[in-house]
Amino acid sequence: MRILLPASCLLATGPGLSRFPDCVSLPSRRDLVPARGCTLVNEDRVALVQQVKAANDIVEVVGGEVSLRQAGAIYKGLCPFHNDKNPSLTVDPRRQRYKCWACGKGGDVITFIQEIERVEFREALESLARRAGITLEKNRNSLQEPSRALMLDVVRWAAEQFQQCLLDAPQAEAARIYLGQRKLTGDTVRKFGLGFAPPQGDWLIGLARKAGLSFDILEKVGLIAKNDEGRGYYGRFRDRVMFPIRNQRGQTVGFGGRILPSSPLSARAPKYYNSSETVLFSKSDQLYGIDHARQPAAKAGYLAVVEGYTDVLMAHQAGVSHVVATMGTALNVRHVHKLRGVVPRVVLVFDADAGGDSGVDRALEVFVRADMELRVASLPEGLDPCDLLVQQGPEPFVKALEAAVDVFEYKLQQVFAAAEKTGIDGQQKAVEDMLAVLALASDLRTVKMELMVNRMAHRLHLKEETLWTRLRELHAKNRQGGEPIRPLAGAAAGAAAPAEEERKARPAARHEQELIEVLLAEPGLVAKARPCIAVDEVEHPGLRQLLAAMYALQDEGRSPDLDHLRESVDNERLLAKALDLQDRGLALPERQRSLQEVAARFAEKRTQRLSHAVKNQLHAADHETAVALLRQLQNQTRG
Repeated sequence: MRILLPASCLLATGPGLSRFPDCVSLPSRRDLVPARGCTLVNEDRVALVQQVKAANDIVEVVGGEVSLRQAGAIYKGLCPFHNDKNPSLTVDPRRQRYKCWACGKGGDVITFIQEIERVEFREALESLARRAGITLEKNRNSLQEPSRALMLDVVRWAAEQFQQCLLDAPQAEAARIYLGQRKLTGDTVRKFGLGFAPPQGDWLIGLARKAGLSFDILEKVGLIAKNDEGRGYYGRFRDRVMFPIRNQRGQTVGFGGRILPSSPLSARAPKYYNSSETVLFSKSDQLYGIDHARQPAAKAGYLAVVEGYTDVLMAHQAGVSHVVATMGTALNVRHVHKLRGVVPRVVLVFDADAGGDSGVDRALEVFVRADMELRVASLPEGLDPCDLLVQQGPEPFVKALEAAVDVFEYKLQQVFAAAEKTGIDGQQKAVEDMLAVLALASDLRTVKMELMVNRMAHRLHLKEETLWTRLRELHAKNRQGGEPIRPLAGAAAGAAAPAEEERKARPAARHEQELIEVLLAEPGLVAKARPCIAVDEVEHPGLRQLLAAMYALQDEGRSPDLDHLRESVDNERLLAKALDLQDRGLALPERQRSLQEVAARFAEKRTQRLSHAVKNQLHAADHETAVALLRQLQNQTRG
């Protein structure tokens, strides 16, 4: 049996603080090597991280995605990471942290960008550095995949080339005439960055070659593609008016191209052509004009969604700035998830002869699934928003928006009108269709659902009990096929044994968690904990990885703070948890005393393990060996 001898450990600072319990099993150098995925970096790198954080106020960054209102010393808003019903997100400018008290998401400004853009630490850092005008030195040994920041730079460069061509190139005259015929002014063209892609397939490629840009990156952002032989490239946008698609922060992430009506290519090319799906751009969640519409929409209390680029441009040009357009898709849950933090209400604008199409039906599905108010506005027959604004000015358009009715009532009016004209079979089908949509809701026991069923019963002269019975049947049928039970992570070949998976799934012991909380909140205490608590005494794998990294930083002479850890530990989920643990540690009033109590708990656990081992050996030991073992156990207990 290996007996571990006590080693004294003293907390030398602070009045009234007594000697720590004796510590055993001092960690070796091997214990201090960070867990897999950890690498230590130089101080300049960490100083740059701190510089980027200091240059990006978290209220401004979060406020770029979510409408915030001040509430005392903090700011509140709807959380963009879950279906938030009440303002659950708080942003603390003093501590430069955000926290959602409903879903638990939280962290600093870098974490927020990681979550909102779904990127890794490096890409979030680059994004914030660009925002603050800080230049990051490019790492020549970085991954082969281009970073998000570099891809954004390339797309922005392309937008500049397209616009310069539209404004200055003789070959863009037809495009300028087309935009003039649509009654768009030069100010609008410049504000929204409109451009022109000439018909030559190698036009953008030639400019990229002169600028020294990588064709591989141009291909990844959807600007060029390889030809059939695979030996060369061609521009994907040709003879098109270019509409840059920007995110809420005004970054160009993709393009929409409208073929010129006079183009020889128009007979065999699609009228509108979007960028391909990339890490920057997905047409299913982009909203054209959102960068300019965010603030006006927050003031108006709602956002109007139209169907075309020129509809948006003309509305903004006419002074109705809370207008955006989807990218040729119906409004979906992804759009609503993005908009919920900006406005509480969305108004969908349909032509009078298109209001009964599947767009309203899909909108009703979104309305049922999401906790957001959706309304429908109808325009005069035969007029789209652009035509209405050009012919009659902004007043009729604004009146139509203000007269919008909620999407459920709009659909109910259609069903009611159809029920009066059709027989029993037609009425039954209409009711069945509406109930099928309502059954998509995750929970039927809501006030919203009660009101909808009540309105259906009243308008269609049916019993509520009848509707509820059928609705529950449809809802149950939907849930029967629910999500399959997923296997435990790592169930594939080479995964950890079930016992290991079970151990990883168990929550951390309170004293282990409090140790990391204290050390993250006050990194100066790492030197005090280092001789007293060994890495292998922490059973939780994530906390053990954090402790090993902090000890290693301490041994290297670097500050074992969270910014250094974020550069050392390659585990985003673990780092997000570390931010939460640091917040809890900062709330502790006497962290040195807390560390002393935690160390005492570790010593108690250590003694319990030693006592158990000794008692197991006493049964097989002779008298002299048993006496020696008991003496060692007594010495450990007295320590």
